[in-house]
Amino acid sequence: MNKILVVTTEPLPLPGGLTTGAGLRAWGLAEGLRSAGFHVIIASPLEGDQAKQQAAAETPDPSVRFFSRSDLGALVENENPDVVVMQHWGLVYALPDLKCPLVIDLAGPHLLERQYWGNQDLHRDLQEKLSALRRADFITLGGVFQRHYFYPYLAMAGFDITNTNFPVIPFSVAPQAVEGSPAPGSEATFIYGGAFLAWQNPEKPIRWLLDEVDKAGRGRLLFYGGAHPSMDASGGRFLSLYQFVKAHPRVEVRGWKPFDQLTKEYAAEGHVALDLMERNPERELAYTTRTMVYLQCGLPVVYNNYSEISLLVQRNGCGWCLDPEDEAGFRTLVQKIIGAPDEVLKLRESARNAAINQNWNQTIAPLAEFCQNPQFREKTNSQAFQVPESESHAAPAIKPDLNVSSSTITSIRRNFFARPGRWMGIIVYLPVWVVSKYLCYRLKVTSSSRAQ
Repeated sequence: MNKILVVTTEPLPLPGGLTTGAGLRAWGLAEGLRSAGFHVIIASPLEGDQAKQQAAAETPDPSVRFFSRSDLGALVENENPDVVVMQHWGLVYALPDLKCPLVIDLAGPHLLERQYWGNQDLHRDLQEKLSALRRADFITLGGVFQRHYFYPYLAMAGFDITNTNFPVIPFSVAPQAVEGSPAPGSEATFIYGGAFLAWQNPEKPIRWLLDEVDKAGRGRLLFYGGAHPSMDASGGRFLSLYQFVKAHPRVEVRGWKPFDQLTKEYAAEGHVALDLMERNPERELAYTTRTMVYLQCGLPVVYNNYSEISLLVQRNGCGWCLDPEDEAGFRTLVQKIIGAPDEVLKLRESARNAAINQNWNQTIAPLAEFCQNPQFREKTNSQAFQVPESESHAAPAIKPDLNVSSSTITSIRRNFFARPGRWMGIIVYLPVWVVSKYLCYRLKVTSSSRAQ
């Protein structure tokens, strides 16, 4: 059976360890491939104390590897896989030339996320993304909505989007639900979990919720997470919200928990998960990891009404889909939940079934089929889809003309200084100089409009 190396940039959900959505995504792909009979190795950067502790454990997981980003090539060489699966494209630059096919799993609009971070070098980011995609032999996507976002990038990277299948593997959970339930008669407990990220704004619903529990004198919020475990990817935007939540008498801030412990607490104590966020382009495209984890733990979700998982929630009757600006509707719903929390417990089975019906043993089929018979894609190198080098910022349509003008000027200069009749050189040189200046001007205008 073929050997598959799955690589992620994020921490994995190992026992006692913290993780992130991307780490869970990579883990699900690896487990799905393993269930299909492949020999799977999963690798994560050796970053943070927990990763170092896992790497130094007396009984380490034999399928897990840790690596320094600069040594990714050595890892690939040592493992000698039949297929490399990169969970997203951000680390593809560190891969050496491969002897085996490369799969890139695209699960989320990362280029858009970088803009929310405040990254201003969009030209470099696009160049990096297209360079990575050009190397891929097979692509998987994290959602149907996302497929439409990725089509233009894949076309620019040389894929024939009219004849190529880009299968969707949605975020998937284990085949087993997380068991547990709050005791009947206990007060309504809302769960919020996850990292603060620049493209996610849950502030209004959290404040509205706490206003309603204050009025009712009943209900509580268990708040997990906060700043991203590797970096504050929110740029400090939610510091005031975090301070507000920490000081609220009906909130218990539990911070970050190892994933296995986190899911047990979700299932044992929560009635409802609060997962409603302000609408923006990233949220419209996201197939949200935390939502599927809530459902796996039996938590019906208060969710948005505009994204792909909204359809899953509505179809399975495992939550409520609201406009995130519908304050009155949100407050009415919270009042009902606070007043009759035991009624919410009736939705737990629907929530678990919605998640388990999308488990990694079932959703992995398109990737498993490719890995069973991996093939190199015939790469194209069409100049029409080449992003200019950052030093030149030359538009493809203008750059060839500019190169011709430069060579003409060089030739004229040599004739001008080497031969008599220099006034003839001046007559010829000046018009060409004017044309070259015009081309440079057009170059700057075109590059500026492209950047916008």
